[in-house]
Amino acid sequence: MIYSQRIVVGDTETTGTDPRSGDRIIEIGLVEIVNGFRTGRHFHTYVNPERPVPADATAIHGITDEMLKDAPIFAAVAADVVEFIGDSPTIFHNAPFDLGFFDLEFGLLSLPSLDRGRVTDSLVEARRRLPAGSKANLDALCTRFGIDRTQRTKHGALVDSELLADVWLSMTGTGGLAHGFGPAAQAGDTERGAAPSVLRRHGPEVGATLMRLVPSEHETERHSAFVADQLTKAIWATRPTDAVPTPSP
Repeated sequence: MIYSQRIVVGDTETTGTDPRSGDRIIEIGLVEIVNGFRTGRHFHTYVNPERPVPADATAIHGITDEMLKDAPIFAAVAADVVEFIGDSPTIFHNAPFDLGFFDLEFGLLSLPSLDRGRVTDSLVEARRRLPAGSKANLDALCTRFGIDRTQRTKHGALVDSELLADVWLSMTGTGGLAHGFGPAAQAGDTERGAAPSVLRRHGPEVGATLMRLVPSEHETERHSAFVADQLTKAIWATRPTDAVPTPSP
């Protein structure tokens, strides 16, 4: 996967675990990453599964029949899902689960499902990268990589996609998180009393434009520390008096 490009990280919530037995998608969350940062653009919707949500499923994600009664059916959002993903590489945690449900939903509409050739399973990638026997569920990965998951009181497609995006950037070392920049660092700024940065906000619609990423005070400090530690003589930090004088003719 080429990391300096647009990537979509996704998650679904469902009525159960087996699409072959009639379980359906009830929530979809998709988050955009560009050049190693979450941009704030996302796609999120609840989906009316046209069947009751079992109590044991509600206990996991907190989604009830009442919450879904006015939600669109999958047929009404299928085109939006495809449009948001586009031709971007897509990441799911335990991808066969999510893809199985998308196969069902798109199949019922006689439409092609998501291209498996563009999907990466972050669960498989985590098990490949981490020491043997390491836990690789989302909670464990958040703990390992210092991602704040206090907002995750229950499973949720959007919040889980956001957390997975931060985990992916940290685990692969492909984003600003690798050096203490980005959403996780900005969450720390908020805890220290700083105003939350725009990067923590989320565009309300699929067609939102990319946001200008402005470094926070904490990020600026981390950048200065990184430059001082890693670069022995930064050319942009050279003062005019440090320059070698040009001999007179």
